[in-house]
Amino acid sequence: MKKRLYVLLAAIIFGTLIFSSAAMAAGGSAKNVKAYFNSIKIYVDGKQQASTPEPFIYNNVTYVPIRLVSTALGANVSWDGTRNAVVISKTAATNQGESTQALQQQIADLKSQLAQKESQITQLTQQNTYLQIRVSDLEASLKNQTSKSSVNAAKDLEDYLYNKYSKWKSMEFDYDVSGDEDDLELTIGIDLSDYKSKWNSTSQSSIKSWLNDIFDYVQDEYPDADFSGTIEDTDKDKTLVKFSSSGSKLTVTFKYTEYDFDDLEDELNDEFGDNLDDYSSKFGSMTADIAVDGDEDDEEIYITITVNTSKYGSEWDAVKETTYAEKWIKDIVNYVLDEYDDYDVSGEVENQSGKTMMSFDVSSSGKVTFDWDYSY
Repeated sequence: MKKRLYVLLAAIIFGTLIFSSAAMAAGGSAKNVKAYFNSIKIYVDGKQQASTPEPFIYNNVTYVPIRLVSTALGANVSWDGTRNAVVISKTAATNQGESTQALQQQIADLKSQLAQKESQITQLTQQNTYLQIRVSDLEASLKNQTSKSSVNAAKDLEDYLYNKYSKWKSMEFDYDVSGDEDDLELTIGIDLSDYKSKWNSTSQSSIKSWLNDIFDYVQDEYPDADFSGTIEDTDKDKTLVKFSSSGSKLTVTFKYTEYDFDDLEDELNDEFGDNLDDYSSKFGSMTADIAVDGDEDDEEIYITITVNTSKYGSEWDAVKETTYAEKWIKDIVNYVLDEYDDYDVSGEVENQSGKTMMSFDVSSSGKVTFDWDYSY
């Protein structure tokens, strides 16, 4: 204990000697001392320090420079003249230690955050791997469903048509569908040996409406599909109707249908060749012979109505230019247009000698105009 006290006291005394000039200026007294110098070295943390002034031994106590030792240990040394005192401050070392500790804490915090981020990255990587596997599974499932849809599209449409339209307008139809959800081709078959009269009495507008109903279903179920097909007479293996889609519109054409104008001619004679007194009693017992000529490529029909004026001259004179005669002709025209609404219809009434007594024409709006001729 005494030895430590001596060392401390010696350090203070020696430090006082360092500031001897300042102390003496403050009115201190001088003493003569007997000191021993023995090349004493100073080491701080294993590193030798400069020994100026040189340490010495006095009264068995070793004295070293206080500024040298304090600075080596990280402290500041100053002289306070007002107090006549040596001041040793560890503020710089303390601040440095605190700064170092703060930096070490920041490093520890950053390492902790880095570890958390690495853990999150690991979790996200695992999630990403799982999601990639899931996406692959869903894509495979979608591809499988698409493949099944491609296979079943034709059969599904065929089943729908049999369920919905196995009979239409009291006529039986067969349906054959080929293709897939991107391209569907429909063939509708009807045996006209059984349903010729019913088919011929069905207007083209009704057939178009029916085909458009089928097309609406196809668009709802298979929106990307190109849709086309035909209606076939299975008895004579003849094409009656062709249809095809263009975007959201279905084009229906009867251009390639082999119409039997003889049948139309027979029907017109049955309906409008006699019993004309139903229009007016002025017709009396007059009859007429109706002939039909047509051009399928140009979609034209020409009607020739022959009245034997040598036999029914008075009856014809009584009805010509009357609303009754015009009503009779309009009914004939409308009957034809019900069957062939895309055709241009025109015609004439002639006598037994082939002289034209009246001609008629039909506008695009369906209006019938008359031109009465007296030159015969």
